[in-house]
Amino acid sequence: MSADAPVGHAEVTTAREVRREIRDWRRGRAELSWGEALSDAYVGLFCVVMVGAMAGNVVLHLRRLADETCTGSCGEVRSAAPWLVALAVALLALGMARLLGPVFSPPAANAWVLTSPVDRGALLRPGWLRTATLTLVGAALLLLAPAVLGGFAWHDAVVYLVAGSTTALACVGVAALSQVREDPVSRWLTWLVTLALWAVLGLAATRELGRLPDVPPGTVLVVAVVTSVLAVLLAWRAAVAVGSVSRRVLGQTEHLSPSLSGALSSVDLGLMYDVLLARRWGRGAHVRSHTGGPLGWRALVHRDLRRALRSPQPFVLLAGLVLVPYAAAEADAGRAVVLATTLIGLLGGPALCSGLRVVVRTQGLARMMPFRRQTLLLAHLVVPGTALMLFALATTPTLVHEVPGGRAFDLAVGCGLSSVAATVRWITGKPPNYAAPMVSTPAGGAPTGVLFSVARGFDVWAVTALPLMFGQGGLLLSSLVSVGVIAFLTSEGLQQPPTSTTTQPR
Repeated sequence: MSADAPVGHAEVTTAREVRREIRDWRRGRAELSWGEALSDAYVGLFCVVMVGAMAGNVVLHLRRLADETCTGSCGEVRSAAPWLVALAVALLALGMARLLGPVFSPPAANAWVLTSPVDRGALLRPGWLRTATLTLVGAALLLLAPAVLGGFAWHDAVVYLVAGSTTALACVGVAALSQVREDPVSRWLTWLVTLALWAVLGLAATRELGRLPDVPPGTVLVVAVVTSVLAVLLAWRAAVAVGSVSRRVLGQTEHLSPSLSGALSSVDLGLMYDVLLARRWGRGAHVRSHTGGPLGWRALVHRDLRRALRSPQPFVLLAGLVLVPYAAAEADAGRAVVLATTLIGLLGGPALCSGLRVVVRTQGLARMMPFRRQTLLLAHLVVPGTALMLFALATTPTLVHEVPGGRAFDLAVGCGLSSVAATVRWITGKPPNYAAPMVSTPAGGAPTGVLFSVARGFDVWAVTALPLMFGQGGLLLSSLVSVGVIAFLTSEGLQQPPTSTTTQPR
């Protein structure tokens, strides 16, 4: 209270003063000197420039190869690829916004700062503007490679980047307004963008793009202008509306953000998956119990089936992604279609393995089951493994022209085994051992397992998918390696004998 203020009237603190106090408190406890900060910035900038130059050289080389080889239907699929990527980036931005909340405050700020008698909009508005800027710049960077590979002229590429990045910003703006108002608009928009992406992908995979009428010149420019105006209006409307958001809405993600930041800071993708898995099933914790069912290990398969019926979204997504190998075949990818098939299987496989992930990471629950470890893991692998094998078999027509005789079916089976083996490798990965000696890195000490956790799953995918491109011998080698990896990972560690021959889970 100031000296000249009237008695009984407290001086009201503004949001600017609160932010200044927080900034001064943080800067007063900073331990990094300016020289160290500039040195780290130089190293980071040098790495970004070097990696960017390498990536740009690769993209330009791929464009020259595409210009020399793509003709006919391949050219049609290539022309549709940038728009597919633009829709995928918009869907990614919308999904991340719905997961983390575009209007966000840290747990400490939610508990201490937002309880003070300060304008809440003034506190939250800078964070929302940073989110909007990050969305716009990140989407433009992701769309830069498709703009180059799409064969656009420089002015068309600029229009494409503006249209794609502002579309992503508009989606995030809708998610912000939906979060503030607590309405399901963002959920319906997610399904709408997903259906649009699936429709364009289906047209690219079924040779229907050439039958569509030609787009009049200037249409893309009009779309870019419209999306830009819409994105600016939505961002401005969200900036105005953040002042009315409740602390209860902001607190819905306060436990998710620290967990995800801790997992990402340690580069532990398995822990990040566990956090998202707990959030996913925590939303549907209230379920109806059902009695009856098979006995023995079949009871575990039955539980996975009931879980799939209760939440079929991952299986529906995997079924929709079957169009990706067909689009790759229409783009004259040749035997590289097997790489697309197995990679899609690896990316979609972990979401199917909720039960398997729980028994792998919860050793106490696994010991309660009257099964050996191998039986327990294989039982939980039946449902996701069957789904991945059916996904691979559905892509058999894409391999008929690449494999002589009737060996396309065998190659599809090899693709399915590769996807299952890579998924099992990803799911059964052990968490980092922080009790072991640390390894010195530029970011500080890190456990040894963390350094290779990012490549977990992709290593098995590379070893098992690449041989599939080299004939019958490669198919046999890939199948043997896939089966061996599955057998080793499901039988690794001490085997726990059954506790009773009569007690069976129901």
